Amino acid sequence: MKKILWFSMMVVGFVLTGFAAGMPQAAAIEGIHYDGSSQIYWAFVKDTAEHFTKETGLKVAAEDRKTQDAVPSLISGRCNVGGLARKLKLAEKAQAQDLTETLIARDYMAVFVPRDSKVESLTVQDLKKVFSGQVTDWKDIGGAPGRIQVVIPQIKTACTVNFREQVMGDDPFAKDTLITETAGAVLEAAKAKPAISYISFGAVSKSADFKVLKIEGKQPGSAGYPLVQEMYFATKGQPEGDVKKYIDFFLKGAGRGFLEKAGLFPAQ
Repeated sequence: MKKILWFSMMVVGFVLTGFAAGMPQAAAIEGIHYDGSSQIYWAFVKDTAEHFTKETGLKVAAEDRKTQDAVPSLISGRCNVGGLARKLKLAEKAQAQDLTETLIARDYMAVFVPRDSKVESLTVQDLKKVFSGQVTDWKDIGGAPGRIQVVIPQIKTACTVNFREQVMGDDPFAKDTLITETAGAVLEAAKAKPAISYISFGAVSKSADFKVLKIEGKQPGSAGYPLVQEMYFATKGQPEGDVKKYIDFFLKGAGRGFLEKAGLFPAQ
């Protein structure tokens, strides 16, 4: 489900006016328009937008979509900040010579279960067996008897691509896996089911509905935790003007505190 966070109707009005006049969308962007990674949206973009606006006077519009949407959105002028939970691909760089990526934070993919689950810790091999459907009952991994529902973000999201590379290898996901549209949607989908899923630690750490599991005996953020990813902002050209202010908010300003509170590690 696509979620759009508007902090100013003026932005919307300006965009619509621009289209009516035949202007390119890029010229209609005032302040910041974020589009891309759902993990980044839920980890820190959503909760920092109002603070950034109060501090700078710049309006923020943020869209909860997918990493793969960031580059097309930047190129078309739909947004001026694209979120990626991975580095730019060569194929994406080939679409525009001036694409630039800025590392914002290092993150840990968190595997989570219902808050009242008896499961506390799993190994990477356990994860592979559960998410591939080789293990289907909670009692086999330390929980109360019952069927495990696997819930994941869409296959092409960076979240699932990263999880597949670090956990699944060549094994497919279980046939009855519930696949959501975005990484953020797994939080809603998992609430109503005895489910196991994964997402950015920053996105789930603020929720009281779930328990984040230890993996290989390690909590997300501790040395040796095996599920790691990086979060980037992509821009057309080097960041400047309002966009640079937004990026610096997380690299040098008050945004760093928000990242740390969410369990992320701000880039230097």
